[in-house]
Amino acid sequence: MPRLPDFCEGFVVPRKQFEPAYLEAYRSGRLAEKVERARAMLRRCRVCPRYCDVDRWNGQLGTCASGRYADVASYFPHFGEEDVLRGWRGSGTIFFGRCNLKCVFCQNFDISRLNIGGVPTPPERLAQMMLELQARGCHNINLVTPEHVVPQIVEALPIAIEGGLRLPIVYNTSAYDSSESLELMEGLVDIYMPDFKYWDPAKARKYLKAEDYPEAARRAILEMHRQVGDLVFDENGLALRGVLVRHLVMPGALDDTRAILRWIAENLGRDTYVNIMDQYHPAGMVNETRYPELNRPITPEEYQTALRYAREAGLWRLDYRWRRIWLRIAL
Repeated sequence: MPRLPDFCEGFVVPRKQFEPAYLEAYRSGRLAEKVERARAMLRRCRVCPRYCDVDRWNGQLGTCASGRYADVASYFPHFGEEDVLRGWRGSGTIFFGRCNLKCVFCQNFDISRLNIGGVPTPPERLAQMMLELQARGCHNINLVTPEHVVPQIVEALPIAIEGGLRLPIVYNTSAYDSSESLELMEGLVDIYMPDFKYWDPAKARKYLKAEDYPEAARRAILEMHRQVGDLVFDENGLALRGVLVRHLVMPGALDDTRAILRWIAENLGRDTYVNIMDQYHPAGMVNETRYPELNRPITPEEYQTALRYAREAGLWRLDYRWRRIWLRIAL
């Protein structure tokens, strides 16, 4: 069997010792209590830091324009995620439509802003999607852009559990999450995967339309880490539990990158697993006349500088593509 990457060493838990967190919450009755709280949250929405206070249960819409049910744009085994998530059978992604942020450069603009393909999905159907992904052999359930639909996810979970769901839950977020939502998700999420985008409130106001984003993200990520700790893996290098922080390097924003990486090292610890991403490309509302400063990919030099900042901060568990062939599969 090929040797696991260095970032796994000291962070391996035998698969047979792992159980998804939500099973204990279900057995203890805490999940049933959370479902009732989730439904109540929809009647005066404080699901994200926008705190719109609208009655989504009865069809009122706030900033995210999402109502009683979550909109689902697509769900499928995703092979473009980190190796520690996608493995050899894919990460079972559920892409939610709409978003509580308004990123001008969003790479999924058609889903997050236009809700193209988004279908209102009752909890029974959302649970069935999770079970279908499990049946297809996916290694986890990857909830993409879940910040504004936390109550709907909680409502679907007991139905999925009763149907046999046993995969780790990945909460794949922009980190613009409210304390109320994260309290609700405690004991249900196995892997938190926040993307810390900008450090500077002025940039957050201009590009994300949320000046409080940096403060909210710091608060949210600290809480995520408190709940699940550092990322751990099974014997095959598949993530089981913990925090995986993403940071998308943006054009002309290396000061933000440096500040974010320093904060991670100093507040979460140098053992934090971090994916420094280089795939930014102009999308969404960005073009040569609107936000021209973002109308380019990052340069190789910018990316190498970001990696250097990570090393200078003492971060060493950095994500990289390491699976060349899938001979390690235990079929």
